[in-house]
Amino acid sequence: MKIDSLSLQNFRNYYRYSIEFNKDINIFIGKNAQGKTNIIEAIYVLSLSKSFRTNHNFQMVSFNEEFCKIQGTIFSNDRKKHLEVMIREDYKKASIDSKDILKSSDYVGHLNVIVFIPDDLSLIKGSPSVRRKFIDLELSKISPIYIFHLKKFQYLLKERNTYLRSIQGKNDYDTLYLDVLDEQLAKLQIEIMDKRNDFIALLSKQVQSIYNAISSLGEEIRLEYSCFIKSEVTYQNILDMYQKQRKRDVRYGTTHLGIHKDDITILMNSKEASLFASQGQQRTIVLSIKIALVEVIKNTIGEYPILLLDDVLSELDDHRKTMLLNILDEKVQTFITTTSIDGISHSIVDKAKKIYIDKTNRG
Repeated sequence: MKIDSLSLQNFRNYYRYSIEFNKDINIFIGKNAQGKTNIIEAIYVLSLSKSFRTNHNFQMVSFNEEFCKIQGTIFSNDRKKHLEVMIREDYKKASIDSKDILKSSDYVGHLNVIVFIPDDLSLIKGSPSVRRKFIDLELSKISPIYIFHLKKFQYLLKERNTYLRSIQGKNDYDTLYLDVLDEQLAKLQIEIMDKRNDFIALLSKQVQSIYNAISSLGEEIRLEYSCFIKSEVTYQNILDMYQKQRKRDVRYGTTHLGIHKDDITILMNSKEASLFASQGQQRTIVLSIKIALVEVIKNTIGEYPILLLDDVLSELDDHRKTMLLNILDEKVQTFITTTSIDGISHSIVDKAKKIYIDKTNRG
């Protein structure tokens, strides 16, 4: 999977900008606040039709403009495709080869990207919701059935919570309706937990080898799936848990147990990385997770995704910087942003396409 070219119109600080890419390594070089990350963001939006920086799409539109447009030519499974995302204040439209795509689940997967940004340390330091969002996003890229089950679960969970709020604190309510919802939720959650567990197990194996290649210090890194049910995961056990929790759910008007409460435990030498890993170790762990995703996706769908590394080199010491560059080879198209490549002596940097970003080339 490669992106051959990118065109921007009214996107952030780019009014009109077009560029062709190297099929291997591309490095965007420039001072801060010049627009390097904006290009990384544009590629990400072209992939998922949403940003990693904002939940408000219109913020991506240039000041005083009514819309923005991101276009890209990609090659996937030796087939050329043209992707486009247009954003206005009141709507967003995505298309493939000039055909509008109505559902986001039908758009995701045509251009797979993995992005690493400085804020990704929240994967370790942040709340469980950050890690749930991470696994749902990455699994959705490679498993349409996972998206289907997850969206159906979210719909039924919303229905259950709406009903629980309507009967909150009451003793007389329709137990049959809750029984039906619980049965449907139990079936879906088994499917979702199986996918999550398998995915995290595969990711954990890859993370250890990547971490060793970058760090060379020998720490053991492990990822574990922490699901809401501690006993054997069976349909009946989930139903029994819902029955035991029903009075509490009715009292508070919400569903207390389910996959919407799950987490990923990230361990270093069998201790929680959030508590025992240094800032540098945490950064290396998260970077290892992101690069490991590249291999997991390749092993799952048979094609490498694109790797986006925003301001990574400045955050690493010389040893980790060299080790990272060693594992980036020509099989994965990679985009790197940095303020400078001075002092970096590596064959990958020598061969890379270098794009200098400043006020004169933003269109």
